[in-house]
Amino acid sequence: MLGESGARVGIATRRRFGLGLALAAMGCSAQSDLVGGEQGRIARITDGDLLGLDTGLRVRLTEIEAPSPGYDGREDEPFAREARAMLETASLGREAQLWYGGLSRDDYGRALAHVIARDETGAEVWLNGLMVRQGAARVRTWPDNARRAARLLAFEEEARAARRGLWSLDHWRVRRPDDLAGAPPYVIVEGALREAGHIPGDGVAHLLSAGIKLDIGERLRDAAPALAPGGRLRIRGRLDTRVDPPSIRVTHWAQVEVLG
Repeated sequence: MLGESGARVGIATRRRFGLGLALAAMGCSAQSDLVGGEQGRIARITDGDLLGLDTGLRVRLTEIEAPSPGYDGREDEPFAREARAMLETASLGREAQLWYGGLSRDDYGRALAHVIARDETGAEVWLNGLMVRQGAARVRTWPDNARRAARLLAFEEEARAARRGLWSLDHWRVRRPDDLAGAPPYVIVEGALREAGHIPGDGVAHLLSAGIKLDIGERLRDAAPALAPGGRLRIRGRLDTRVDPPSIRVTHWAQVEVLG
């Protein structure tokens, strides 16, 4: 049950999704960067980035992350119910084609896919892009699933500038290195590089102003000097607060946006 809040979101989003669907569909009819996968009708929506096909296949929308619903007594993350309602409005009951750009299954047997659904006019809708552009999800990529990171990051920037969806809530704000209290586990941080140094046998450590460490993996060591001290960065990743200073592990460059 979505409740009154979810119902209001459903009504509101139906009114404006016509434009949103059309925008997200642009440039998606040819999937030259992806490999075609399974097809089916979208039969259920579990949360803002997880759906099920009538074939029984569960599908996680890859390269994005919607606010998580509460499990095992935990509370919903802010905007979780609204994100679920948005995905349901956009996709439930529609025919879908899965497309893969990397690892195709997670540890739970769920497909990790870009999903193209057909709307009521027959137009193709890229659900991953739609959710980010509507502010119902953030970009979250992996070393083996980052094929459309640039396009999704542009959509996220647009949604954030317009304060759409979750970006209207203070909880999801882009943080500064000295503003990490109460941050979500997967955080977006902006700051200036202060210094860099090598970690023997591991990688490169960069410190943002006010002291957050970027632990850059061995595979990225050769590219790390491109990050010059003094430059401003936007970094996304899981925040490890067990160390001092807090650390974000950088495993691939879709986590790093150079702002100047």
